[in-house]
Amino acid sequence: MKNLIDFRRLVNPLGMPESVRDALKHGIEEGVPEPFDEDFSSLREMIGQRHRAAVAQIAVSHVEEELICLLAAASGARKALLPTPCPPSYERALKQAGVEACRWELSPRHNFRFAPGELKAALNGCDLLLMGNPAFPSGGLVPPGNLLEEVDEWASRGGWLIIDESMLDFTYGGIVNSVWSGVRYVQRAALIRSFTASLSLAVCPLCYAVGGAPWLSEVRSRQFHPALAPLAACLTAPLEGLMGFRGDTVDCISDLRNKLIGRLRRISGLRPLPSDANWVLCSLERDDVTVTDLVSQLNRRGIIIEPCVDGAHFALALRPMTDLERFIRAAREILMPKKDYQKLLPLS
Repeated sequence: MKNLIDFRRLVNPLGMPESVRDALKHGIEEGVPEPFDEDFSSLREMIGQRHRAAVAQIAVSHVEEELICLLAAASGARKALLPTPCPPSYERALKQAGVEACRWELSPRHNFRFAPGELKAALNGCDLLLMGNPAFPSGGLVPPGNLLEEVDEWASRGGWLIIDESMLDFTYGGIVNSVWSGVRYVQRAALIRSFTASLSLAVCPLCYAVGGAPWLSEVRSRQFHPALAPLAACLTAPLEGLMGFRGDTVDCISDLRNKLIGRLRRISGLRPLPSDANWVLCSLERDDVTVTDLVSQLNRRGIIIEPCVDGAHFALALRPMTDLERFIRAAREILMPKKDYQKLLPLS
């Protein structure tokens, strides 16, 4: 089928920045400069400057799951607290690292967010915390001050902290929203960040971990080399000048999210949850239609979503306006009588 739209895949609706596209094109046409640096020292140095961190505090990879697995294994932790629902990659990474996952189920009644003091109590008996911020499935963002208040005492007793901030560049005040300023001198803390979705780098994925130098050095020693496709070395220069593009991205995401949530609320039985991220979690609250039914009918229209959490929810990645319009039209046709959905105005 032509013109498939996959709402499971997180993308930047603005596409790839021109400077990044030109750098990749030049690298493909001219080749990677020799001698090739398998340690990606220049790229890691540029990333380090972003966080005021040393090169030794940066490890790069093509996939976040590898970094999480190696961080968990290198920590020597035995039991990790895992707020759930969470991405399946978290559990796979911990299993591969040989770390026991202690699942902490968050309630849909609170939009899968925890109340003050709950995380602090849940950490008892665990020596590692792995969580996202903004977190799957709700896309909720925990203010860094609140998060640090929950984990400070536990971390001071020797706990290891892995925070997945790979989607933070889609939020307003991405730097302010990061916990890095509060943990940059903590040797047992590490953050996962990513350029893959925010810069539409599916052709050359790039993510990284930043954290305590001894921990990150051990992670790098366990990696296969090179950790990235050689073409990624071409990204060092363009990545330094993307502040304007990041601002445009956040403005675009905020505008699309507000419009999408507003329209979803007007479709019978759909309840979109508040989100701070580049996706919206929806609950289908109908007795006559299940999420599985909705998935099947949308697939026949060339639109791909999948059930998540408990089978009564699904997540919609924020995509270009034309893609969102197509989903809205299809959802109206399936969930609302024709006479009703024809009265509604389009997103734009």
